[in-house]
Amino acid sequence: MAIAIILTFLLSCFAYFGTSQSTDRFIFNDFRKANLSLHGGSTLITPNGLLQLTDQTVNVTGHAFYPSPMFNNSLKRNNTSISSFSTSFVFGIIPSDLKKGGGHGFAFAISPSNQLSGGSSSHYLGLLNPSNDGKPTNHLFAIEFDTVGAGGAFGDIDSNHVGVNVNSMISLESKTASYYGESGNTTTKINMENGDPIQGFKPSEIIGVGGFGTVYKGVLPRTGEEIAVKRISHNSMQGVREFVAEIESLGRLRHKNLVHLLGWCKRKADLLLVYDFVPNGSLDAFLLNRRDDFVLSWERRFNIVKGIASALLYLHQDWEQVVVHRDIKASNVLLDVDMNGRLGDFGLARLYDHGDNPRTTHVVGTLGYIAPELVRIGKATASSDVFAYGTLLLVVACGKGPIDPVLGHLTLLDWVSECYRSDQIMDVVDPKLNSSYVIEELDLVLKLGLLCCHPKSDSRPSMRQVMRYLNGDDLLPNDDDASDAYLHLDSVKSIYRGMDPKNESTQLSQDSSYGRISTNSLEAGR
Repeated sequence: MAIAIILTFLLSCFAYFGTSQSTDRFIFNDFRKANLSLHGGSTLITPNGLLQLTDQTVNVTGHAFYPSPMFNNSLKRNNTSISSFSTSFVFGIIPSDLKKGGGHGFAFAISPSNQLSGGSSSHYLGLLNPSNDGKPTNHLFAIEFDTVGAGGAFGDIDSNHVGVNVNSMISLESKTASYYGESGNTTTKINMENGDPIQGFKPSEIIGVGGFGTVYKGVLPRTGEEIAVKRISHNSMQGVREFVAEIESLGRLRHKNLVHLLGWCKRKADLLLVYDFVPNGSLDAFLLNRRDDFVLSWERRFNIVKGIASALLYLHQDWEQVVVHRDIKASNVLLDVDMNGRLGDFGLARLYDHGDNPRTTHVVGTLGYIAPELVRIGKATASSDVFAYGTLLLVVACGKGPIDPVLGHLTLLDWVSECYRSDQIMDVVDPKLNSSYVIEELDLVLKLGLLCCHPKSDSRPSMRQVMRYLNGDDLLPNDDDASDAYLHLDSVKSIYRGMDPKNESTQLSQDSSYGRISTNSLEAGR
């Protein structure tokens, strides 16, 4: 009846299983070293690390199991049943014929054996068959993602639903595939088969370009809602990593000052991420690249930096895991219709549990926003995000980029530090503001920017403390008590010694253990 499908889990799979006494977990960001137990002639791990369960052969099945039993020891030791589990993964169901549709879907299953050789194709999804369907001895639990209605035989509600099955292909509960909105009260339906909703990418619709993707403005045909679509080449391994990082992090985050990821799909050789459309573009376009006479007021600037601080507090301390953004900069702050700042582009983000020590990794980011310790040890932390946020504060207050050769100084931080040292810090204020600002707020932002950019990571404030400063709940260290907090020119300047800011291809003179970094690669890496 139906043509078979291609099913892929895209690089990221997380599962947590627990009993009353113990927990087990596994995380896969790439299946090439996962040692999965694979069954089925078309089931394989692709060179890019994707798991493909089936191809376009008719009536084919495929299985992939975690290689080790998860529950046996816990059940014997505690003599209890499993209390809960959770899992998060990314998948794609790709029909071979958009008009006729694809196969019957797939299931996430917990089984007493990784040998399901008797599982039939079609509506049985490779799990059961007509002779054993419904038997309590199956000891099978499955969440089915069903894309073909069964015409009443299995009680399916439609041809695009998610069901909970125990020992049978008749679901105990099922709902049309959908997701909850931000309020948690309403749902939006989604189509699990990846069709072709994109009518074409027109150069006239480009609203942003980065190193691994181009962002287009689009419209959802059914609702007329404006969206932003990031198009990433599937052939770029770094692009695939960033695609997965966005889904793994931004896909689960909800905050009014974050750009929201609405969904994703794969189209031919492209990976597509769909976001809220943020109509007023990026902050740097208003501060650094404005060609008309419009000036972003101080009131709006101050509101924007407070909003981004609130978002970072959420990422660093208030969410279930620590999220390190790793690329905070003015071009990654987008302005909505009310000119509120929203932090986007989580392609470099890293997640780790609260209390864990973050892993050493490649040094990435944008020159001028990179914390000194990143160059030395290559370890991104919440504190390195604070450094980047401090640079953002200076950019907003001064109306200049973090590296501005016109100043005759290597970095904006150098210049502000020197002006503070000579008791002329207000000389750095953006002249376009024309003295239309609250001097106490500007003084606060400039000094807080210097404090956040302290060369010693443990001397920087947390984002919770930053929020207390911005809201006026706490006072900044005064000049007499903490002058060294604001005077650290030499320590920071040494990071970029030997670099000509006018030459974008010049490499940093100081290597990390992961190789040299060029200004070109850092800027284009987004």
